Amino acid sequence: MPIPLFSSLTTVAASGDAASIRRQVPLPGRTRVSGDLGAVTAMSQDAANVGARILAEGGNAADAAVAATLAGGVVEPSMNGLGGAAYAVAFDPRSGATIALDGSTRCPDGAREDLFEPLTGVGGGLYGFPPTRGDLAETGALAALPPTTPATLHELQRRLGRLPFPEVVAPAIRLAEDGFLPDWTFCLHVAAGYRRLRRHPAAFALYTRDSGVPFVPRNAADRLRLPELAGSLRTLAEEGPEPFHRGRIARRLLAGVREAGGIWTEADLEASPVREVKLLRFRFRGRDIVTLPANSGGPTLAAALLHLDAFPPAEAGAEVDFLHLAAEALRMAFEDRFRYLGDPEAVPVPLPGLLDAAYLAARRKGVSPQGPRVDDGPGPPLPGASDGDCTTHVNAMDADGMAVSLTATLGARFGSAFSVAGLGYPLNNGMMWFDPRPGRRISPGPGKRALHAAAPALVFHRGAPTAVVGSPGGRRLISATVMLLARHLDRGLPVAEAAAAAGLHVDAGPVFLDERTPACREVAAALERRGHVVQVEQETALTGHFGRAGGIQRTASGWFEPGVDPVRTAAGAVARTPAAP
Repeated sequence: MPIPLFSSLTTVAASGDAASIRRQVPLPGRTRVSGDLGAVTAMSQDAANVGARILAEGGNAADAAVAATLAGGVVEPSMNGLGGAAYAVAFDPRSGATIALDGSTRCPDGAREDLFEPLTGVGGGLYGFPPTRGDLAETGALAALPPTTPATLHELQRRLGRLPFPEVVAPAIRLAEDGFLPDWTFCLHVAAGYRRLRRHPAAFALYTRDSGVPFVPRNAADRLRLPELAGSLRTLAEEGPEPFHRGRIARRLLAGVREAGGIWTEADLEASPVREVKLLRFRFRGRDIVTLPANSGGPTLAAALLHLDAFPPAEAGAEVDFLHLAAEALRMAFEDRFRYLGDPEAVPVPLPGLLDAAYLAARRKGVSPQGPRVDDGPGPPLPGASDGDCTTHVNAMDADGMAVSLTATLGARFGSAFSVAGLGYPLNNGMMWFDPRPGRRISPGPGKRALHAAAPALVFHRGAPTAVVGSPGGRRLISATVMLLARHLDRGLPVAEAAAAAGLHVDAGPVFLDERTPACREVAAALERRGHVVQVEQETALTGHFGRAGGIQRTASGWFEPGVDPVRTAAGAVARTPAAP
């Protein structure tokens, strides 16, 4: 059965007028758009258009990325928002510096290893951990960690942005205050999260009508207005993130969470803002790639690509060789992730050794393009469920050379499905990133940072960014970003075509192969002959068998071309001067 294409691309003229937006639906390998002022990709068209309008009105890539992420928190609240966590890597052409901002969420000081009761014999959760009694690590106030998104976005825009911060927040305020028509994706996510939201009246009321009935997609009578969220956004615009950590919003958060069974303290909220971290930098196919270090998806992204870089690019037409090597590289990288990564402030993390050339060469011993699969022993626990992760990713580039890759997340769909009354947004469920079984490397602990999967990345050639990439999708976002970069830099595809290509994911279990793969059944059989266990999956708007990698490429002529996933909801927008051809 053919898979419908849901993503779209738009062009915004420098006037920024809504009437100047031209919509196009990208077909893989065909329709593309490009702009001379810059481009933005996001997980919703409204968010991408907000970013492109910011570029068209004189803002830079940092302004656009922050504006698009905040707008996304309004129109795709199951994915991200003020109650979540955010991470970014960005290049500033004015200073020539690249920065990494880490908004990792931390456990409250009152957290302990036995905070939750893990259940046995009932299947794994999103990250392969056992579910918890009462769903307490996934849903409700105890599942929430102090948010970092307001601080991360403000810090990025403060350091690199061009416009006054209130102008960057204004489009999100307008969307929340004036309202928007929920699309079918929004309504499906509300339906999928209905049971969890219903347990918490303040969150449930945000996304359903007075009768408790969900909204109808694009029904003119079903305009969704979020005045409480508009108020929180206005506070952010006027006062920055301080009220969310020490001011009046912090007091409301603390009172609401504790009343509902959470364990936050004033010190927990004050300790949660963003920090700058040292970049993880490596080379792949002659390009420099930068991403996040330590307790992120960055080391796993780097390890997989460094494994691939040790082999010559597969010859044209040798797709099975390419996919086999990609599967081997991802498997080895994920095995090391599960064994060794975590919060380096809480457990030893041998990061330099994991990416050492000699160590990686030893891990690859016996791997060849023709197979068979190499298995060096028992792997970690089987992966968890393929759906439920709800994260957003925004890419932005501008004509001055600034590039931003920004990932924001609530964790699961609508995060904890818990909202403090009057604030207008749900809180994350960051506790699900910790193993509820005591004694594990990533069990909960006082002040411990989560091991998250975000891997925003920039690609450099001769000191200038040529592409910006990233993805949502739980730990599947890592494999999606690996495959986009490998197809772009290894197979020579433009970013737009690499983003639209069929998915592949491997961690500790089978090779998940996208049904859109050309000659899919023949490819699956060929991989199985090389020793892989292959599971063919059809991706739809609500499944999560693969990440949703997207990116922007700056061409040799200086134009910007966005690329997004053509199956699940995603969007790109470019900004052009009115006279541009």
